[in-house]
Amino acid sequence: MAEAATLLGARRGIKVVGVDGSGLPDAETAARGGFLPSPHAKLAGLTFQEWLDAQP
Repeated sequence: MAEAATLLGARRGIKVVGVDGSGLPDAETAARGGFLPSPHAKLAGLTFQEWLDAQP
């Protein structure tokens, strides 16, 4: 997510600053990759970079 935010920020001229989210309620789940698709997920459609490149 940080990489996507950095790419979008660079495109829009916005500086993206990382923050420590360790105090958030789902921080442990996120750190373990709990919000990422499983290895068996079937991903379809554009990548974020492809989508970003198509934006005006």
